[in-house]
Amino acid sequence: MKTISIKLPEDEANELDEYLKKKKISKSEFIRHLIIEKLERNRRDKIGWMILAERSMKKIWDNKKDDRVWSKYIE
Repeated sequence: MKTISIKLPEDEANELDEYLKKKKISKSEFIRHLIIEKLERNRRDKIGWMILAERSMKKIWDNKKDDRVWSKYIE
């Protein structure tokens, strides 16, 4: 694994320490979980936008009038 460092204001660092003591997890586990969660959410958001775009385009692609026009030229 690769090691990274972060700097937090003292108040936030203390609050994080208290939270992690209650949850009984390490800083590394906590930060790793947050990063993974954010990356997965970002992937889901991209997929969601792609689905919306595809649905919007489907209305254009499934145009019966165009099908009739193009059928004259395409066998």
